[in-house]
Amino acid sequence: MRRSLALLAALAMALTACSGNSGSTSTTGGVSGFASGFNPRDLTFSARLVPFDACDAVLAHFKAEALERVGPYGLGGGPIWFGPAFAEGDDAGAGRDTATTLAGGAPVPTGTEGGNGYSGTNVQVAGVDEPDIVKTNGEWIVSILDGVMRYVDVTGDTPVLRDEVRLESGWGHRFFISGDRAFVFSQGDLWAIPMFATDAARIAPGGWGEPVSIVQEVDLTDPDALQVVRTVRLDGSYLSARAIGDTVRMVVSSYPHQLPFVYPSNASAEDFALDANRRIIQDSKIETWLPGYTTYDAAGRETASGLLVDCSLMHRPEEFAGFDTLSVTTLDLGGALHVGNGTGVIAQGQTVYASTEALYVSTNVYIPDDAWERFPNDMPALEQTYETAIHKFDISGEGPAQYLASGSVEGHLLNQFAMDEHEGFLRVATTTGTPWGGEDSVSQVVVLTERNGELAEVGSVGDMGDGERIYSVRFIGETGYVVTFRQVDPLYVLDLRDPENPTVSGELKIPGYSAYLHPLGDGLLLGVGQDADDEGRVLGAKATLFDVSDPANPRELGSWTKQDGYTDVEWDHLAFLYWAPEDVAVLPLNLWEEQFYGAVVLKTDDGLREFGRVSHHREEGATPTTDCRIVDTSGDTKAAGMVVLVCESDDIGGYASTYCERIPADEARAWVEESYGIELGEIADSERVELCWPDSTNQDPQIMRSIVIGDTLWTLSYRSLQANRISDLGVEATLWFN
Repeated sequence: MRRSLALLAALAMALTACSGNSGSTSTTGGVSGFASGFNPRDLTFSARLVPFDACDAVLAHFKAEALERVGPYGLGGGPIWFGPAFAEGDDAGAGRDTATTLAGGAPVPTGTEGGNGYSGTNVQVAGVDEPDIVKTNGEWIVSILDGVMRYVDVTGDTPVLRDEVRLESGWGHRFFISGDRAFVFSQGDLWAIPMFATDAARIAPGGWGEPVSIVQEVDLTDPDALQVVRTVRLDGSYLSARAIGDTVRMVVSSYPHQLPFVYPSNASAEDFALDANRRIIQDSKIETWLPGYTTYDAAGRETASGLLVDCSLMHRPEEFAGFDTLSVTTLDLGGALHVGNGTGVIAQGQTVYASTEALYVSTNVYIPDDAWERFPNDMPALEQTYETAIHKFDISGEGPAQYLASGSVEGHLLNQFAMDEHEGFLRVATTTGTPWGGEDSVSQVVVLTERNGELAEVGSVGDMGDGERIYSVRFIGETGYVVTFRQVDPLYVLDLRDPENPTVSGELKIPGYSAYLHPLGDGLLLGVGQDADDEGRVLGAKATLFDVSDPANPRELGSWTKQDGYTDVEWDHLAFLYWAPEDVAVLPLNLWEEQFYGAVVLKTDDGLREFGRVSHHREEGATPTTDCRIVDTSGDTKAAGMVVLVCESDDIGGYASTYCERIPADEARAWVEESYGIELGEIADSERVELCWPDSTNQDPQIMRSIVIGDTLWTLSYRSLQANRISDLGVEATLWFN
């Protein structure tokens, strides 16, 4: 909702005048902060959802909850206001502004083998794809790094870069591909609008520093001319996405926006600020509370906009769970990018898991920022009562996701691997207590099933890892594996054949922990994490091969460790590759002491051993390339070590794997000529300047992903795409990026 500046100024002036005439130190009636309606003693952790039938009911609910909780400082937990101060006046006591504006506060997945002799994305569930930074069909490799999508033909002896396109908006890009179309997901903020729009549209006005999610459709029909044909900007933070065939489910968490709350700069104005903030809520519209979307065409013109969710598909928990809206939006990867008619829950989304039939999202009860300050004696009790709600949505069809049921489990979840659906039962691994606690925690697995609109508990097994928390989980059919850690790594093997009576079959304690577990088949399980000493102090990267063929007696067959090492697999399972035909696992690896940055290849055919390493090393003295004009800086001492580029609008830019700062043409002279004394020459309005700082140490780049095509191991870094023979890891070819 957009309120006029005049109204806001009038409100603020009233605050200024009234506060100056008051001698009271506090007139708020006990309301002196955020979320006055919260009391930890009243929490019941009810997970049941109540449906809405129309937008009027949704709006009435938001207003009622907000009016109960708003304070003189607005509502806590929201974005940050970057706009102007609407009210400026003298505070009688402090000589400063009295009021300004502020925002309210399974089976073994087959995804590792794409078919026809090439690997696919390392997904959690077979048949449920996950977006990633690289995809292949065995003939091409498409990747996105640093906002640049590249299409590489790998059918010949050497890789050929057919085309590349810079995706101007957002960061953290991941994508799906189907046929000649890609959907790219990224995270953005207030300024994440298409950069190909007009200059005036590019300059973000004063407003809310809200997170936005961005989806872009890239046309791959002509590999030599990649083109972004549509861009959708959605309110809220991108959480995750899943694809079953061409049907994509995208999950976004959104906070209400454009509520121009005022706040007092001294206690005497609090009553007036509270009254103004209540009027702002009462005058709000549905567009303020629910997330919206805007669609742009290839030229940056707005073509559509609206609400992201359908009010008749909105639900709320019985117990207040915050003002965020969790949206599940359906996209058709087989057609043009279009959003809308999403399903929503008024709760803050946390963890997303999907089977081929259902999507589950966990949410947590609302805890305001000042809860510990206001309730210091009551908050510790949450360690014994804290629960996580889980909501189930039907995604078996191609239409919008349909809400089915909700339930709750004691404690909190680690990540998506903490949930798994098997033959109609949802298995959930949790650590008791709050996410920020854990000294007296234990871990458990709870089994739920859908009954009359509820996810009802039918069985559980607990008392795992006294005083520890879960570090990794993996469910494989009727067996579960849970790793907890504090000083040692207990690996628990669970028998889940009887959902009503799950049991712990066996346990193995070894130093360190596994943060990711991967089934290899034939009773073998590979764990990747960190080694540790007897006191629980981590020492470096570790991989462990477990024999779990006898559930009652899990054994360690071998381990590999590297002191002072680290692998991204600990937190990103998509960085892991296991290629069964060659019994090899590939992990990105960084070794600080050895100054090695690359990947390690482990063999699992006879225990666990290091087979070799891969790095993207560029010989010292090799000159990076760029498609931009390089400015001569030889006579400018201030620019020592810096490379200055002038780039056309369609140039990719960059200078090998170095960091480059992009500057629009109209700002370049002030930034570059005045700051560094560099003569740039003629610069067109459509051009930009890039300031690049090469790595003087010639350090090898980190390897982000690895895939296999035939007998070749391909690895991807910010600097290059490299092919190594999988038989001996000899380098076959390298494609350098700029």
